Amino acid sequence: MSPHASPSVPRRSRTLVVGGSLGGLTAALALSANGLSSTVLERTAGRTQRGVAILVAGAQLQRAIGAEAHHVVGEVLGRSSMEQMSLPHAWWDVYSALRRAAEADPLITLVERAHVAEVGQDGSSAWARTDSGETWTADVLLGADGYRSVVRRHVDTERPHAAYAGYVVWLGQSELPSAYRGRVGGPDFFSHEDEMLAVYPLIDSSKEVTRFGWGWFDPTRNDLFHRIGAVEGGRVVRTPRVSDVPEGVYREMADRAGGAWREPWRDAVVRAFSEREVIATPVAEYLPRRVVAGRIALLGDAAHAQTPMTGAGFEEAVSDATALAEVLPGAASPVTALERYELSRLADMRRRVSGGQSFSRSFSDV
Repeated sequence: MSPHASPSVPRRSRTLVVGGSLGGLTAALALSANGLSSTVLERTAGRTQRGVAILVAGAQLQRAIGAEAHHVVGEVLGRSSMEQMSLPHAWWDVYSALRRAAEADPLITLVERAHVAEVGQDGSSAWARTDSGETWTADVLLGADGYRSVVRRHVDTERPHAAYAGYVVWLGQSELPSAYRGRVGGPDFFSHEDEMLAVYPLIDSSKEVTRFGWGWFDPTRNDLFHRIGAVEGGRVVRTPRVSDVPEGVYREMADRAGGAWREPWRDAVVRAFSEREVIATPVAEYLPRRVVAGRIALLGDAAHAQTPMTGAGFEEAVSDATALAEVLPGAASPVTALERYELSRLADMRRRVSGGQSFSRSFSDV
């Protein structure tokens, strides 16, 4: 279906998915694999190439989205095999493959530039209203709108916001030194004073390992991120743009990298900061008490935002999508079906986030 909103796009759907990133696309594909149509509302007009690496369990993805998993895996790896999917892959490769699969699926309608400002429900439907005044209704609404979730405000009005974990992860991607070509596994962790560097090889669509992703866990810049407005009142407001971070900070980080990390990674990290090829990501965490309210449910980071140290963000979102696809199709009552979803997933969500919080408390000074 067309990824652009138009008068021909129906405003009523079986399922509304708010958020068209990895979790939302996976949920829509999982529902489609079980015969259920959905409309995905995405606030942007096409995602940009952000993010560095994620872990993808091929067997788990296949369980979630069925035969379509082989096409997605084939795009990511250049072949329809699952054996390397448990290794790190570039976020953009996985997103692009899921996006193309969703665009080609007749049961999925993708609507871009749909900035959802409010959601709600009544006895017969759930609805989402955009900031331009459009209203979309469905039997069920799924919030896959990330750690700053609008949908979460409806599901848990007393605890609507994810908390700032007290540190930032500087994310980059660099060419793998030739001596390390063909290396698999990871991540590897290196410590220096109060900071940590995680390094992991990235597998590309030609099945080669020619690049590596890295994340610099840094608890020393909290004042900076408050000052530029990325963190306010104990919560992450936004991921800052490259231009939001002062030039002097990039120079300081390049200098610190030169003294903190060793080869073969040091020069690549220094170069990335010197060229501003990094993403500063303040870490947000959300430990859910509930993920369902009537006809509305949360999944992915909207339900259980967690530190990237867990390495399980996408894995958990795929588990959410699988559970939803097991309870929603053919359900006599969507409310009862979503109650079953919460019963099956909430304990695991809390366990994973809590494990990450233990690391965060030991690492940050917040």
